[in-house]
Amino acid sequence: MGCSIAGVTRWLALAAPVLFAVLTACGGTSVASTTSPSIPVLTTPSAASSSCPTAVTVGSALGITVPKPTGVPFSGGTKLPAGVTGMVCNYHATTFNVIIEVLMNISPSYISNFSSKFPVAYKTVPGVGDQARSFYVLLYGGKDNEGVVATKGSTLVDIVATATPASLPQVDALVNQLL
Repeated sequence: MGCSIAGVTRWLALAAPVLFAVLTACGGTSVASTTSPSIPVLTTPSAASSSCPTAVTVGSALGITVPKPTGVPFSGGTKLPAGVTGMVCNYHATTFNVIIEVLMNISPSYISNFSSKFPVAYKTVPGVGDQARSFYVLLYGGKDNEGVVATKGSTLVDIVATATPASLPQVDALVNQLL
């Protein structure tokens, strides 16, 4: 893995295939069910869903200024059960990246699909949704990669923040806000 944000973003795509599973649902459409997963490949960003949290909302929660979100198109990916809707929002800056995914009408058991793809063993996070798991990895030059996935009822929120100064408690608070 390279030390550039692009390298980290490509690594995230390989390390967390489920994160990008509903990119076709970015506008809130349903995703068909299948049992044959494949690994997604990131391509050029597209327009983000109008339901994405605003840059001000995300930036305020994380203590940084983020650009407007873009969609994250892909080819392939693990498909989710019929009826699941959602969006994926990418706040990509020159030196950092924040990806937010919100899935609705999904079984809370899907949290395992996300946390099993974390780059390190997850930690349970009390007080976030009905259940939550997080990871933290030191990258390079004092930068880090951290993420939180949580469920509340049939909603799942996943946030990965790469090379931001945000802390895990700030990411936890944003997840709680979006649940």
